[in-house]
Amino acid sequence: MTFRQFAFNNIRRNARQYISYFLSSMFAVTIFFMYAVVMFHPDVMNSDLRKSVQYGITAAEIIIFTFSFLFVLYSTGTFIKSRQKEFGLLTTLGISRSQLNRLLFIENSIIGFLSIVSGILLGAILSKVFLLTFSNILDLNEPLSYFISPLAVAITAGSYFVMFELNILFVLLTIRTKSIMELFRGAKAAKKMPRFSWFLSFLSLILIGSGYYLAWTADLLTIVQRMFPILLLVIPGTYFFFTQLSVALASMLKKRKALYYRGTNILTFSDLIYKIKDNARILFFVSILSAVAFTSSGVLFGAFYGLKEETEKYTPNTLSFTSKGNGEIIQEKVKLINKELTEKGIPYSGHYSRIVHGRVPDFNGKEISFRILSLSDFQTYQSLNQMDETQLQENEAILLLNAISAKQFPDEVTVNVSNYEETFSLKKIQNTVLNSRFFGGYLLVLPDSQYAQLEQVSDPSQTVHFHAIEIENWTNYLDEIQGLLQTYNLEHLKFTDTDQVYIENQAEMYTSLKQGFGLTLYFGIFISVLFFLAAGSILYFRMYQDIDQDLSRYRSLYKIGLTRKEMKQIATRELSFLFFVPIIMAIIHSGFAFKALQNMLSASVLFPSLVIFGSFLAIHLVNFMFVRNIYITKLKKVM
Repeated sequence: MTFRQFAFNNIRRNARQYISYFLSSMFAVTIFFMYAVVMFHPDVMNSDLRKSVQYGITAAEIIIFTFSFLFVLYSTGTFIKSRQKEFGLLTTLGISRSQLNRLLFIENSIIGFLSIVSGILLGAILSKVFLLTFSNILDLNEPLSYFISPLAVAITAGSYFVMFELNILFVLLTIRTKSIMELFRGAKAAKKMPRFSWFLSFLSLILIGSGYYLAWTADLLTIVQRMFPILLLVIPGTYFFFTQLSVALASMLKKRKALYYRGTNILTFSDLIYKIKDNARILFFVSILSAVAFTSSGVLFGAFYGLKEETEKYTPNTLSFTSKGNGEIIQEKVKLINKELTEKGIPYSGHYSRIVHGRVPDFNGKEISFRILSLSDFQTYQSLNQMDETQLQENEAILLLNAISAKQFPDEVTVNVSNYEETFSLKKIQNTVLNSRFFGGYLLVLPDSQYAQLEQVSDPSQTVHFHAIEIENWTNYLDEIQGLLQTYNLEHLKFTDTDQVYIENQAEMYTSLKQGFGLTLYFGIFISVLFFLAAGSILYFRMYQDIDQDLSRYRSLYKIGLTRKEMKQIATRELSFLFFVPIIMAIIHSGFAFKALQNMLSASVLFPSLVIFGSFLAIHLVNFMFVRNIYITKLKKVM
């Protein structure tokens, strides 16, 4: 038997131990390769989306490659640590240090080569679906054709080959200085009774609770400021939860005699305390890694799922035309737009209004410019948006705030128009009625009688003419709306600065948001899945690292009379704790992140969050059943 055959047999005999590492590495190669296929696709290279797609894919590739490097480094180190007794035996039989290093180098190279080849082949098979999905998300006129660039193959194979080789070189440095006795001891170490601190246990609850409160009360204005403090609170809180509070809770359960002495709980709880302490850092890392996967994919999917509602929130009118000082320009252009809509059979409704200029003191007493609209016009716009009409009392006004209004206003303001003043009590509501970017986001709605008086004394040159057009089910007419505006802009109507016409439309905003969020979702969702699979693989590696010690304990339990059913129950409970406690913690973390997202979005994030949690839990459950099956199979050998 040659040295290479010896290395290959080692891999074959440890196939189950290597399978999760191999599959995770292969999946990373597959995702990396499919992104590279899109990046070097000739249709993408020659399209208007080239820069944005390349920037996005480059960022995704860097994240995937960096994470793959760290994951492979950890995985290889774990395997070598679990096989230290084997290396110690080989050393006593005469293998030299250079031969041992060569053995590990060949083994890792074989696994790396198989991962690269399998990943590229799987990527080539899935690339057709990947390209079609990419085309659908970005609403491309024609789907991208199936094309595998040789450059994508070369970059993927070369990058990951270098990565696997560098990783094994790093890991080999960790065993160079170890003696034969250290290799024989392997991962075993004398266990001390786990200790915990009540102070750090309570501190974990305070830190996590504070982070949850900041996330629960966050909104569009505060989320950026709170994001870093939330992480500073939740991450160390989670670490103390697993290293301190979980041990404290397990110790408390142990003191509940009625529960402790029931069935096989005495064995489960006694061993669970040690397992919690031994695996606290792994559970913490898996919890954070899973929370990142849940949150990132959930936020991206939630934002993409609610794009229509978000577009209507920031651009309430399907089409709006605004000009200053000259209403005839708008009327002329709107007539042509209405004619075109009628000819295309697109149902629509519209309304024209004049908005006067005035000045209102803000909360500091300084006057700021305001635009003033009549109540009847405002109610008409509400009807166009299928909203209930708002009523006003005399000397009462509505202050329309945009979605990111930062200014504060008193409950009563004095409106000044050409030295004519009148005081109104304010009713403050969010503006979900008419497009307001032209107005700076602040509009004041007055009763018709007071509006008429202010309009008479206002400066006509400062009057704004506004016409809104509403199209029911406007998302069905995106191409028609954009094509209509583009046609008239280039041929009949010159929407230029000299005309002083400002145009807003939902179709353009919706399309740009869909492309931007679709591209981000497309890049982010696979990275999130990669993170989650890596988290499951880490738990798998940890199980294999401790399996010899666990089997020795079960062998002793079997000799003193424990039944097979009871041993399977104990093993299942302990594995369930390791697999599902960090996932439950990650789901709770992500749940508060989704609440922060809900505070900023108009659309509900309930369905997207349930889809994300359900999908990841299904994947994790399959992974758990796979690992449990391997564990129970090995357990049967000691019976």
